[in-house]
Amino acid sequence: QQQQQQHQQLRLQQLQQKVVEQPCDISRKTEAAQIEAIASAAERAVAAEPAAAALLVALTEAALASSEQTGLARRTTTTTTTTTTTDHDVEIMGLTYNAEGDLSTFVSALFTDTVACVVIICMFMVLRVRYPLMYSKNLLMGTAPSSPDGASPFSWFQASIGANLEQHIASSGLDQAMLLEFSSFGMKLCLLVGLPMLCITSPINLFFGGHLADEKHDHMSLLSLGNVRPGSMVYWVTAAAVWFTVLVTVRAIFQAQEKYMHLRWRWCRHMATSRANTVLVEGIPDQFQSDAELRKFFDVLFPGDRIQSTYCVKDTAALCTLLQQLADVEHNLVVAKTLRDQTPEHPPLITPLLFGAKVDAVTYWEEMVADVKPRCEELRKTITEACSAPGAVGGYFCSSGFVTFYERSDAEIAVRMTNISTDSMEWLIDHPPEPSDVLWVDLMQDPTAEVGRHVLGYCLVAGLYFAYMPLVLGITNIAKLIDMGPTLQPFWAGIAPTFGLTIMVSFLPTFIIAIFKLFFTLRAEAWAQARLQEWYFWFNMVFVVMATAVAQNTADFTRTIATSPFDVFNLLANSMPYATHFYVNYIVMQWPTHCMNLLRYANLSKFKIFSALYEEEEAVTMSEPEDQDYYGVGSRSARWTTVLVIGLVFGTLCPPIFVVTFINFLICRVVYGYLIPFAETRKPDLGGVFWTTQLRHVFHGLMLYCMLMTGVLAARGPGRVPMFVVAPALGYVYVALKRFDSHFGSPNLPLQELMSEEGKAMHAKLVKRFLKDEYVQTELFERIA
Repeated sequence: QQQQQQHQQLRLQQLQQKVVEQPCDISRKTEAAQIEAIASAAERAVAAEPAAAALLVALTEAALASSEQTGLARRTTTTTTTTTTTDHDVEIMGLTYNAEGDLSTFVSALFTDTVACVVIICMFMVLRVRYPLMYSKNLLMGTAPSSPDGASPFSWFQASIGANLEQHIASSGLDQAMLLEFSSFGMKLCLLVGLPMLCITSPINLFFGGHLADEKHDHMSLLSLGNVRPGSMVYWVTAAAVWFTVLVTVRAIFQAQEKYMHLRWRWCRHMATSRANTVLVEGIPDQFQSDAELRKFFDVLFPGDRIQSTYCVKDTAALCTLLQQLADVEHNLVVAKTLRDQTPEHPPLITPLLFGAKVDAVTYWEEMVADVKPRCEELRKTITEACSAPGAVGGYFCSSGFVTFYERSDAEIAVRMTNISTDSMEWLIDHPPEPSDVLWVDLMQDPTAEVGRHVLGYCLVAGLYFAYMPLVLGITNIAKLIDMGPTLQPFWAGIAPTFGLTIMVSFLPTFIIAIFKLFFTLRAEAWAQARLQEWYFWFNMVFVVMATAVAQNTADFTRTIATSPFDVFNLLANSMPYATHFYVNYIVMQWPTHCMNLLRYANLSKFKIFSALYEEEEAVTMSEPEDQDYYGVGSRSARWTTVLVIGLVFGTLCPPIFVVTFINFLICRVVYGYLIPFAETRKPDLGGVFWTTQLRHVFHGLMLYCMLMTGVLAARGPGRVPMFVVAPALGYVYVALKRFDSHFGSPNLPLQELMSEEGKAMHAKLVKRFLKDEYVQTELFERIA
């Protein structure tokens, strides 16, 4: 009898678990029928046990209560794998689902962030007048697009919005100018897509959706699909809105890229001759690793004295280390002398050894300079003599180099040459970066170890991907344990839940760029930014745009996509539509973040420190540029595209998100419209590569949008027909992306223009940009003072 009771208790527990896990297709039913659907599911589970009648009633009531609290079922059950995203999973990350009271929270956040923007801008106007070298340096140098009055507090605003695209290209380069143009593109897209959504679909959701949000007291969802009951005919309007969004966005992308291509071709035509006529050669075989042998090889490929010069990269890693050591000790010597002049009665002392006696700092650093400087000169002389010896091959020479032609057409032909050798890793020819931007250390790397470094680098990127959410949770849990005291604890309690996510989003570019610089051959800082843009965007797509779908189960989410890709429709539809309010607040939070960049607080802090030791002009030079991991053009491009993708993906679900997205890009246009051309140093230019990548990422965001809306209409629409109407939009976006790549796939000038007599005559009349640097390693030629 005791065994029978234990068996019955175990059976009841199994039935309870079965009822909890029973998939209930209640997404298309009205709320009035949800009780019946849940009850019938429980009845099917306990039909074999009449004695469980009491359990049936209890479980049905519990399921009803759960349904009333959480709304539609948010669980995706598949035959191969099950990925469950719970409210606890989302809230522990600092995210929240739509709920009662979100409108008052949004209004409070809107007021707080707006006030923060105003205060920050006021601080900037004061600092701009106080430190013109930090905030108007390009204006003082005469390279700014206009000349605003430095004493007027609002002249910066007029200068920011008054400069046009042509002025930005002339002052900042095509890359930075197109980044500013992307803010205008974002505003245009918000108007083209957002206005019809707000004027047509929002009133339909409000008056004909069934007032579902009203019943839940979720007033922030009155204009959104959250106010529309499952099965409503309003979803036919939603299907039409999806196609409208896709068609308008694709057309806007093609129009914007067509305009850019004309700018790109003009940029190519005016490229500096030293860069336009030069190619970067990698994978040089051992027997050709010298300036003379490299020239002989290309003389065979291009006979007739068409090669102007060749340069094979030298291994100067040891020399660069010594030069950096010399620069450090010279800096320490300057600091010691400054401290001695400020306090002659207390000269600075230093302890060279851990347990040694203190000695005079100035004397010590003078001795260090006297020791390191001759070693630098000696090593430089050794490398120069070894490389200039007749017949010298190998040794200090590396497998990379530069070849400069007399004619640009020859350089373009060389770039298009393939199958030069039977080994596909030899004689790799590409366009070079700007001479000042070349990462010579990368070109010195051993190509035989490159594959191993790449494998290790990709493993670290994969480890960062899977460790991202555990790191977020760990930092968040530690933040929640911190007690800031009775005064600051209420403020800290509002920050702690999102502290982990904020930290990881901020430091993610630094982690990515550190991995790339250690394990990948980047060749140039600008190319490193291009690589960062790609990876940073996709991390943001997974852990920001799809955060509610991923939650804590990064591995399960990845496994679901890899093993059952069609389940991604349900996976997105059962999680992302319930977090639209979070993303509205997320975009609003970006406003003061952009304004904070106006303060340039990191550069200003370095300037104040260095100005105590050096002259102001030298201190400004030492404080520039800003941190390129987070503030570089690649990182900014990825973040801006992420915000636009959020607006597009959630725009049909929550049309008001277009308003805050438009304001975000308006702030970007004003803030960076001043920072980039007036305050920041000019960066090396790739000719708009980041712009093209941004538009391709918008295409990828459109694909996510189509998958999400297909899943939403499948789960909530009046039957399957609206889903089948929207599903082809995914294929249309994919075909449009392929057409985009094929139509705009060649960003370089055609050979016909370069080789024809008319083209050569036209290029001869053009004024080329000037580059003072050459493709040589300056550490071999600069004299040590």
